[in-house]
Amino acid sequence: MNCLSFRRQLLVDPQGRQAELQAHAAQCATCARALKRALAFEASLKAALLLDDADDEDDAHREGEGESDDRSDADPPKSAYGVNGC
Repeated sequence: MNCLSFRRQLLVDPQGRQAELQAHAAQCATCARALKRALAFEASLKAALLLDDADDEDDAHREGEGESDDRSDADPPKSAYGVNGC
């Protein structure tokens, strides 16, 4: 594997063909740094998705307790003229 094919594979799927990527990275310091950055980025994406998933579960739990953030069913605020919005 040369550096160009390494970079292409890294952009397509940094987790795929891991043995080939590791083998090339062992011989090329520049590509080793790129692999390290790509895997760190993938890990941060995964953590963000897991965090977002946990937030969704918390929201669903709160809605089940009657603490909905959805204000669409609430009464509209009264205007300064004492007339509800029509």
